Amino acid sequence: MNKLLFFDIDGTLIECNLGIYSIPDKLRQDLDQLKVNGHDVFLATGRCKCFITDGVMDYPFNGYVTCNGGYVEYLGKPIYKAVVPSVAIKATMELCEKYDFNYYFESTDFIYVRDCKNIKHIEFSQKWQMKPETVIDQFDPDKIETYIGMIVVNKIEDIPIMVEALSPYFDVQRHQSDCSFDLTLRGVSKALGISELVKNINKDIKDTIAFGDGRNDIEMLETAGLGIAMGNAVIEAKAVADYVTDRIENDGIEKALKKFELI
Repeated sequence: MNKLLFFDIDGTLIECNLGIYSIPDKLRQDLDQLKVNGHDVFLATGRCKCFITDGVMDYPFNGYVTCNGGYVEYLGKPIYKAVVPSVAIKATMELCEKYDFNYYFESTDFIYVRDCKNIKHIEFSQKWQMKPETVIDQFDPDKIETYIGMIVVNKIEDIPIMVEALSPYFDVQRHQSDCSFDLTLRGVSKALGISELVKNINKDIKDTIAFGDGRNDIEMLETAGLGIAMGNAVIEAKAVADYVTDRIENDGIEKALKKFELI
């Protein structure tokens, strides 16, 4: 039976902290074999399309659930959007100016930031392979269309201040490392994005399989017909997964695909 497989990027397909910026050749062969066996493969990521590393974007996925479900694309066309309201963008901008935090608001083609020349931004963008040509720091928050935000605070003590200010607008989800967070619109998740895609192509959510490792993968792992957490996943993701496979650097995806006889 045809399955729809959804793969997170960071910590699942690649791991920037380990210097893995591209889908390994062996894993590409596994994805190819999935297609040969009649399955469809999709990305389900917190990143927007222009923030996806070249070593992931060059693989021919069947579709994209990006921005933690805020923007969904199939056959090259958007089928679902959850647009961040300008009031939420302005509130984030004001907070960042007051406390010297960095923000990122993501569209399909551009990422809107506080200051392109900020040293902390430069370090963050280089680590996570943000393309300089996509970054804009002069814009009108009333005239941009974005689907997710990120924020980087300076220290752990800043977190409660940030959460209190932004939780009226966003689900604030901490990344696995550093003091960076996804700002996903309340009620939006990868699970919602996958559900919208599945509905659009007249499939059943029971036929979905999801791989993930982060806090922004929890709803996806709970909702998919089969939720598989990586061995390097956060405790919260492992707790809701149907199965926990090996770590990314130990071929965790391939081992799970073989266990469930998908390849």
